[in-house]
Amino acid sequence: MREPTHKYIPGDHWMLCDECGFRYRRSEMRERWDHAWVCEKDWEPKHPQENVKVVVDRVAVDVARPEPDSSYVSPAITQDDL
Repeated sequence: MREPTHKYIPGDHWMLCDECGFRYRRSEMRERWDHAWVCEKDWEPKHPQENVKVVVDRVAVDVARPEPDSSYVSPAITQDDL
């Protein structure tokens, strides 16, 4: 006689993997960082780049002054000057 594959195990209920959809025992599942319950194959740690704190750059100019008039520009040359 074949042994049943779906034995009752107290406290080890069946769950569906949120990633692949296959059925696993609770002891084979892990909770991922995004609160999804996944199997060992689909489990991944949180990427370290998601914990990087934002550094605000100072974009303002300390001393803002208008550009001075150019004093080295020659007067406009007309056709008569050539």
